[in-house]
Amino acid sequence: MRTAQKVLGLLTLSLSLQCWAIVPGSKVPDFRLSDQAGQQHRLYDLAQKKAVVIMIQGNGCPIVRQALPYLQEIRDQYRDKGVEFLLLNSNSQDDAASIVKEAREFSIAFPILVDQKQKVGEILGVERTSEVFVVEPGTWKLLYRGPMDDRLHYERQRPPSKHYLTDALDATLAGQQVQVTTADGVGCIVNFPNRTNHSGAVAPMEHDHSHH
Repeated sequence: MRTAQKVLGLLTLSLSLQCWAIVPGSKVPDFRLSDQAGQQHRLYDLAQKKAVVIMIQGNGCPIVRQALPYLQEIRDQYRDKGVEFLLLNSNSQDDAASIVKEAREFSIAFPILVDQKQKVGEILGVERTSEVFVVEPGTWKLLYRGPMDDRLHYERQRPPSKHYLTDALDATLAGQQVQVTTADGVGCIVNFPNRTNHSGAVAPMEHDHSHH
């Protein structure tokens, strides 16, 4: 019986790794990765947090570099409220040493999880940098995925009129349902060799759905 359960568990893990289109409402599987300093981070170890925010980072991406100061402002607002902030780098070409260099050059004061084998990127369905994921500890449900706000564009920046990330965090901390669970955004493509439906270096996110 234990052998059958073990086989079923491995099969479930295999299917999870192949199913990379996680949508809001789905459960995010547990994972463990080291950051650029070598410190390990396990998602499910954050069960005591109120929310977990993960932004997709990539070395050399100008959109990420522009977004990070704003993410740091949000982190400073919510860190004392029990919200954990992490970056995830799923670029196969970015190793720990190059990520350390990027972090130093651009004063990135976040743990950057090194996902060079792209396993977590596949689980999350990562497509572009600068996208953020908001996960609810305990249930481990994905509450929101999309840009922080609508300030960043390929041609220019503008003052934000929609505050997707902070709205999602405010709702979560208040025990309310997140109203907008996905939104359009911009970012640099994260290339996955096994995916054949992506081309080019930069493209907008393809989803724009609200949940009421």
